[in-house]
Amino acid sequence: MKTYLFVWNPKRWVWNDIEENIKEINKHGFSSVRWSCGNTKSMAPGDRMFIVKVGTEPKGIVAEGYITSYPFLDKHWDGERKEALFIQADLNLLLNPDIDPILTLDILNTGNLAAQNWIPQASGISIRPELVDELEAVWFDFLATYPLRNKPFSLKDKQSQKKYLEGSPSQVLSTRYERNPYARKVCIEHYGLSCIVCRFNFEKVYGELGKDFIHVHHLNQISLIGEVYTVDPINDLRPVCPNCHAMLHRRKEGITIEQLQSHLLFK
Repeated sequence: MKTYLFVWNPKRWVWNDIEENIKEINKHGFSSVRWSCGNTKSMAPGDRMFIVKVGTEPKGIVAEGYITSYPFLDKHWDGERKEALFIQADLNLLLNPDIDPILTLDILNTGNLAAQNWIPQASGISIRPELVDELEAVWFDFLATYPLRNKPFSLKDKQSQKKYLEGSPSQVLSTRYERNPYARKVCIEHYGLSCIVCRFNFEKVYGELGKDFIHVHHLNQISLIGEVYTVDPINDLRPVCPNCHAMLHRRKEGITIEQLQSHLLFK
């Protein structure tokens, strides 16, 4: 998964329906948008994205989400040029800079993050891979500690940051949950990349193609909880292969890892 930075300049385009997008996120967990991606053609569904506001104060990150399409040509947003490259994306958090605090440039331009250009001329630049974890940590801390109107979560332990937002329900064709990259990372660092049920390891079977691939399963079904809650990645999450993950959710009420292990025909 790569991480990209997209640009919003109010001097060039006024986001008139930003409050409607925020309401949609609060109601469904995401808001689908089309966004210009400059000349970048390497994006793919599942890639991470952030939107930075430039042009007028305050400047800084106002949104995060995931890309849901490959780049495609469509009519240019300004109506003057014929076509431009766009992507579809699901925003799962959006801040209105006229009302909400945002992650400002003075924070982004400190420490290692200062190596990234946070006010590019065009959308679709790649955020340096070595900075992604630090950006996610700074963004997480910002969302947990600043006085937001629609606060997604709060830290129970600000010093150790053991708990992370894991999801809020949204209805599309079925209930789905947004995954927090930090929670997934902590879970995998603790348990490794082998399935906790059947011990299948993708890298051992598929080599480089399978490196770092695994699903993450919630011991408590957040689909049944139906609300935002804090998750301890080590106590509440486990790495599982897609087959075992599907079997764990085969019944509406779900089954436990121990119950699924008892069904294995091989030991």
